[in-house]
Amino acid sequence: MPGLTKRASHGAIASARFMIAASVIFMAIPMLAQSPPETIYYNGIIVTMWPSHPVVEAVAINGGRFTCVGSNKDALRMAGPATVKVDLHGRCVLPGLIDSHCHPIEAALGERESGVPPLHSIADIQDYVRHRAAELPPRHIILVPHVFVTRLKERRYPTRAELDAASADRSVIVDNGYASVLNSAALKDLGISSSTAQPPDGKIIKDAEGRPTGLILGAPGLLVRLRFTLPATPQDCLWALQTMLHHYNEVGITSIIDRAEGPPGFRAYQQLDREGKLTARCYVTYAIDAQGTSADVRNTVLRIPFLTGWGDDWYRVGSLKTFVDGGICMGTAYLRAPYGTNTSIYGFQDSHYRGVLRVPEANLVAMAKTADELGWQMTAHTTGGGATDLLLQAYQAANREKSIRDLRFTVTHGDFPDPHAIRLAKDLGVSFDSQPAWLYLDGSAVKDVFGPARTANFIPLASLFRAGVVVAGGSDHMIGLDPNTSTNPYNPFLGMWIAITRNTVDGTVINSAQRISREQALRMYTLNGAYLSFDEKKKGSIEPGKLADMVVISKNYLSCPVDQIKSIQALRTIVGGRVVFDRLHWQ
Repeated sequence: MPGLTKRASHGAIASARFMIAASVIFMAIPMLAQSPPETIYYNGIIVTMWPSHPVVEAVAINGGRFTCVGSNKDALRMAGPATVKVDLHGRCVLPGLIDSHCHPIEAALGERESGVPPLHSIADIQDYVRHRAAELPPRHIILVPHVFVTRLKERRYPTRAELDAASADRSVIVDNGYASVLNSAALKDLGISSSTAQPPDGKIIKDAEGRPTGLILGAPGLLVRLRFTLPATPQDCLWALQTMLHHYNEVGITSIIDRAEGPPGFRAYQQLDREGKLTARCYVTYAIDAQGTSADVRNTVLRIPFLTGWGDDWYRVGSLKTFVDGGICMGTAYLRAPYGTNTSIYGFQDSHYRGVLRVPEANLVAMAKTADELGWQMTAHTTGGGATDLLLQAYQAANREKSIRDLRFTVTHGDFPDPHAIRLAKDLGVSFDSQPAWLYLDGSAVKDVFGPARTANFIPLASLFRAGVVVAGGSDHMIGLDPNTSTNPYNPFLGMWIAITRNTVDGTVINSAQRISREQALRMYTLNGAYLSFDEKKKGSIEPGKLADMVVISKNYLSCPVDQIKSIQALRTIVGGRVVFDRLHWQ
């Protein structure tokens, strides 16, 4: 499922206009159902992602599936007395959009008590800390989650002293999951001092006199008590999941891949599925800690009581996942070579530092081999090129014993694949789950740190498409409800626009040679997302017999000016023929 491999933007628009003109003469498509359709949408510009009929006028839906995809005449002649007929009035329709990487339960839970506002500066962080200190009980830990230094005005982390100035009498942690800054009270609570030894899974940054600065890279085991301050009940998880899926529906998302859940999250999905309350199709990743010995990792995988694929069209078990390194936005991604000298943004200077490797290579190999043996799909979080190389080598080791191709192993993020890594991924049948929004939000800072040569391989979408590697689009949405201003925005039209233009928030273009076409960007959020969950024969395109997932949108995706793509709105979102979001209420 490699997707389209050529066509510049102007060529795409020209071909789109031809397809639209030709849609009225497409041959009739055979009816799959004997009974009249429940609903017919007609008089539209329906972009199908179906090669033989790329743009059509109408679709008929029955029993949750498309039964006709073709001309107005094809569809309307199937109508019965009870058929609902919806005139699209020339509006554009796309296949239902797929976010291949999100964290809906975590995102909504972060908003249940006191929503975290956009944090653009250290002053914003201090204001938030003061606000939380005023409303929380004494001694309650203040957690400021998902703060990325590349997105702060100062391009640096807050200091321990700046956090002390906001709240000195209780523990404060400014965190992003892969690097953290602690105030003096938090360091004291954890017993971290000049004499504290370095943790095995991270690094405590110390000043010239050996005193902790407050910055800690990695070290999840050390920080676990500060990070999880408010346990979630089963009802909290149900509320969070249902709430966030409705928000996803509002931007045209009809399917998601949740990229890290444990038993509580799986129970929430299963309960909503049983109650018929899911409004998007959910493919759920099971995350494990791959620490310890390789035998420990193997035993952990062997004890999981299900496998990839268990479930139904609404909820299914997805990949097995672990975390290989940290993040490029935090200075903890594991690189092929040292970061270099321009690392003040990350709060340290170390000419030998390559990042944080959270999982030993032997453990990755054990996990990949066990997953392959049992029939698990596998993925792992990697952001640095060194981490991606180690993951692909582990996949290659498993493949030598038993082919992994049919299991569709995946690289999650994989922000810096070089040509060798891309070739190896293609040879192994490995896919990528990519986040275009990171180009927009972090690209300029990444270029300042690493220079143009290394940044040339930052999210190289065009190279992945040319190589025939399946790359799907996701947000890594993890906090906030707004689709455009959340820490990792989940608006798929913003993601597509970024993939097409490679623009950053400050107007810089990051390696224009890696731009992709509109069709390729749409494929990332439709068919390629479906491929990652083994569903490309069920969804991801509008074809007879496929699940009736689609979105009516406010502009013609194929022909509107490119800078209008990011502002396209979903007008009606349909999953299995059922309207799950409606802005217009036509009928």
